[in-house]
Amino acid sequence: MSVGKEIRMSRLFNQKSHRLLAITMDHPITRGVLPGLDNIRKAMELVVAGRPDAVTIQKGIARSVFPPYAGKVAMIMKSTSYSLAYHPYYDAPVADVEEAVILGADAISVGMIVGGPEQAQQLTHLGMISKEAEKMGMPLVAHIYPKGSMVDDPTNADALAYAVRAGAELGVDVIKTIWSGSAETFQKVIDSCPARVCLAGGAAGNDLIDYMKMTREALDIGLAGVTYGRSVWQDQYPTAVIEALKAMIHDDVSVDEAMAVYKNNCK
Repeated sequence: MSVGKEIRMSRLFNQKSHRLLAITMDHPITRGVLPGLDNIRKAMELVVAGRPDAVTIQKGIARSVFPPYAGKVAMIMKSTSYSLAYHPYYDAPVADVEEAVILGADAISVGMIVGGPEQAQQLTHLGMISKEAEKMGMPLVAHIYPKGSMVDDPTNADALAYAVRAGAELGVDVIKTIWSGSAETFQKVIDSCPARVCLAGGAAGNDLIDYMKMTREALDIGLAGVTYGRSVWQDQYPTAVIEALKAMIHDDVSVDEAMAVYKNNCK
């Protein structure tokens, strides 16, 4: 690992737990302007107040919204995006490593959807980004989901294991993917991947406690961290959610203890 990458990785991963708590805020291209992100300046203020390890944002938000928070949390610049409405199987390139360096990002993030003919072009792009990121000492984060047009069940452990291993094979440092439904099945996903595996939030359940239970189960089998979005900034108290997640991820508290932290920070 180059010195530059090592320095940037140390900013991403908590020095105490060596895990990552990142908040993804790149959803509008993918899912529309969702409640919670409609006022991006307010959302950023509430998220950074909780002091997660990092936030994931697109380059325009990095330029226009993030500067006041530089040095308070690490910044992961997203460089692709898909759209559930218009191109659900293709994560299109929208930025590159040079832009991430210019913007002062601590990592560059690429999305990739596997499980269909659409994955070939995305694999090619991920391979090229991996080369450029390595050259520039930039950590590479990939959001890899088996949600292609030929996949029946994106939560299937075999499909998830293939997805994360594809990223590791191409040199990705940190891979974000979805929960398989249980610790027993997700263990296969973690074991199959020599890169660090982090968990996406998505539709884990309707209540915060569902995310906390999922997080606790995954951490107990070797998860490297989480990169949650909607479950955080769509909550009535986003800062409190982050405080609770920090307690669980970095201090290894139980679900009940994390929920107590959340309730104590609801204000």
